[in-house]
Formats: sequence, structure tokens, C-alpha cells
Amino acid sequence: MEILTLTFQLGVFFAIYGFLWFFVDMGFMLLNAGKSRSIGETYFFKGIQYIFLVNVIFLFSIDINSGDVAIASLYPIIFILTLYFIGKFQKNQKNVMMLSRMGIGSSSSKFNPKYEILVIVLSLLAFIGFVLRPDIANNQVAFWFKESILDIESTAIIGWVFKIIGFFFLVGILFKTVNAFQYISEAILSRGHKNDSDYDDYEEIS
Repeated sequence: MEILTLTFQLGVFFAIYGFLWFFVDMGFMLLNAGKSRSIGETYFFKGIQYIFLVNVIFLFSIDINSGDVAIASLYPIIFILTLYFIGKFQKNQKNVMMLSRMGIGSSSSKFNPKYEILVIVLSLLAFIGFVLRPDIANNQVAFWFKESILDIESTAIIGWVFKIIGFFFLVGILFKTVNAFQYISEAILSRGHKNDSDYDDYEEIS
């Protein structure tokens, strides 16, 4: 039951952080006079977005675990973070595929699988880095995001909107987990059947 509550809470945090980052990113765009970003610039800002996301989630993790920063107590959060990033990757990939089916060339897309995976891996490593050096996570930018998220979550109407999003995030994570277990189970079973078939063939030959 605790893992469900944790997943729901993180889903709310992810949604509110994305809402806040939309305005932060808009500010960066205005400073750049609205010019279109290169793919390098796109992933540079995405890297900043993800690093501060894991930074904020780490701060929440300390609160959730009553100050305990042992990595063993943070495994569920790392698992949920990983699923969240995988979901973002798959969503971007599907958007590119949909655009290509509509006849829009991939050159107009700012999605690059290699850069995307690199940013995700670096972000997860950053989370582990915060576990090893919690003092680095204590910075003013992360504190601002954290306090803003808590303020928005406690707001009467908009807070409920993000809680609904958190619920759907929970449902999505549950489906992803079930599908992952099914995929692993089917892979193991099919491999077992293949080995049995190979053994039967050997018996027939001998």
C-alpha cells in the first residue's frame, strides 16, 4: 500500500514540476528572442530540467523517509523515476513516428534517441550522486521548486487537478509494471520451451 501512495505522490510532483518548468522554459525562450533551438540546445535544457527534477525528488525523498538517505530506502523512488523517464522517452518516440506517418520529416523533430538516453542516464546518476553527497542537493533553485510544488499542491482547485493527474500516473505505472512482468515471464517461458524442444530433437537424433 505504501508503494501505491508513494507512486501517486510522485505522480503529482512530476505533473506540477512539468507545469512549473513550462514557464521557466518559456522564460529561457524569451531571453533567446524566441529563436528555434538546435538539437544540442534542446537537450542541454532538457538535461537541466531533468537534473533539477531528480534534485527536487531527492529532497522529497528525504522528507518521505524521515531524513534517511540510505540508497536501500530509495530503491522504490529510483524505480519509479526510471519508469517515468522511460515513459517520457516512449512518448517522444511515438510522437516522432506519428509525425513521420503524417508526412512531416524527422528533420523538423528535436528528438534524438541517443541524446535522450544519455540525458536520462545522467539524471539517474545525478540522483545517486545526491544520495552520496546530500549537501549538493541543498540549493536555492531546488528549494524554490520544492516550495512551489507544495504550494500548488495545497491550492484548492488546481491542486485537485494535479492529484487527478497523479492518479492516472499511478494507473500507468501499474500497467507498465504488469506488462514488464508479463514480458519477462513470456521470455523465460519461451526460452524454456525452446530448450525442451532442442533436447527432444537431440534425443530423436541419438
